[in-house]
Amino acid sequence: MDVERLTLPEDLAGPGAGEFLEFSELTDAIQREVWGHDDRCSPPQYRLRVWRDSDYESTALYFVRDRGRMVGRAICQVPLTEDLDRARVRAEVLDEYTGRGVGRLLLGAAIDEARRRGRTVASTFTEHPAPRRAGPGKAEQAVAGLVPASTGAQCTDDVVVPSTGTGALPAGAREVRFAQAAGFALSQVVRSSELDLAAHREAWPALEAQAAARALGEYELLTWQGIPAEHRAGMAELFARMSEDAPQGEDRCEAAVWDAARVEALEEMLSDAGTVPLYAVARHRGSGEFAAYTALWIRPGKEAVADQDDTLVRVGHRGRSLGLWIKLANLAQYLAAYPSARKVITINAEENAPMLAINAALGFRAAGYEGEWYRRLA
Repeated sequence: MDVERLTLPEDLAGPGAGEFLEFSELTDAIQREVWGHDDRCSPPQYRLRVWRDSDYESTALYFVRDRGRMVGRAICQVPLTEDLDRARVRAEVLDEYTGRGVGRLLLGAAIDEARRRGRTVASTFTEHPAPRRAGPGKAEQAVAGLVPASTGAQCTDDVVVPSTGTGALPAGAREVRFAQAAGFALSQVVRSSELDLAAHREAWPALEAQAAARALGEYELLTWQGIPAEHRAGMAELFARMSEDAPQGEDRCEAAVWDAARVEALEEMLSDAGTVPLYAVARHRGSGEFAAYTALWIRPGKEAVADQDDTLVRVGHRGRSLGLWIKLANLAQYLAAYPSARKVITINAEENAPMLAINAALGFRAAGYEGEWYRRLA
C-alpha cells in the first residue's frame, strides 16, 4: 500500500470533490468506530474550509487505499505565526486494518512533512472513550482500566501518567502503545465531557440567579452570533490570553499572536464553513475591559450538537462566578436559536479543577479522555 496526498477541491461539486468526500466519510467512519455515534462527525463543508491553508496555518492530508478503498488517513498541521518549530500530526485507520503497519506508514508521511517544513517538535493526541456496551454489529470500544484524575492514580505498569501528574491512561490501550512505539511522551490528559441539555436545563435558573447575584454589580453580559467588528480588538486580547492561561503539560506552546485582523479571519473562515459561533462575554463596567468569554460552535447540518470552544476568565476577575454566568448565558442563546439542540461536547485539562467544577454544576459528564503527546524530531 502506498501513501497518497489529498488535494483539496475548490468546492464540493468540482474536480477532485469525490476523493475529498471519500476522505471526509473515512474520517467520520473512524469517529464512529471510536465513539459509537455521529455526534463527533463533521460536515464536508466544514472540513473543506477548515483544512484549507490560511495565513495562520497550513495543512497536509494523506491517505492509504487497499484494493481501491480508503482505509487510513493522516494529517500534518503547521502554525505559521507562532510555534514555528512545531507540527500537529495524527494517523488513524479503520479497526479492521489495525496491526498491519498502515498507521505507521501514515504517521511516517505526516512526520516527514513536519520535517520538510523545518519542524523539530511533533504533537499528537489519542482518544479513549469511557467503557460502554457494543452496538449492533460493532466491536466493543471500551477502554479497560481508564483512570481519571479523581482516583489519584500513580504511575504503574498498568497506567501512563502525564507530565502534569494529573490523570492517567491505560498502558495497554492500543492507541497508547502506538504513540509510545512512535517515540511520543504523554504531556497531558484531557477530559472529554458531554452535556445532555434536556436532562439538566431545569436546574439552570437557580444557578443563573446565584451567578448573576455575584456578577451583575460589577459586570455586564453581552451575547453575540459572531463577533461584531467593533469588538474584534478586545476579543483578540482574550484569545491571546487563552493561549497563555490554558493549562499545559511540559510540552508548552508559545503564546498566540492575536489582533483584530486575525479575529476577522477566524470569523470569515467559520462563515465560509457554514459554522455559527455563539459568544457570551462579561465586560467590566468600571474599566470597559472584557473579563471573560465563552464560545459554542454550531456546524452546518449538526445543529443538535454544539462544540464548546474556549472559555476564559481573565486573571484579576476570577472568583466572581463569571465562568458559570457566561456559560449559562451561552447555553440559553444556543437553545433559543436552535430548537433541535440536545448536546454540548467539551474538553478540559484534568488539572483544570475550576472549569471542571463549573461543567459538573451544569450537568456535564465524562464521556472519555484524550491524551496529549509530543515528540522531539531533532
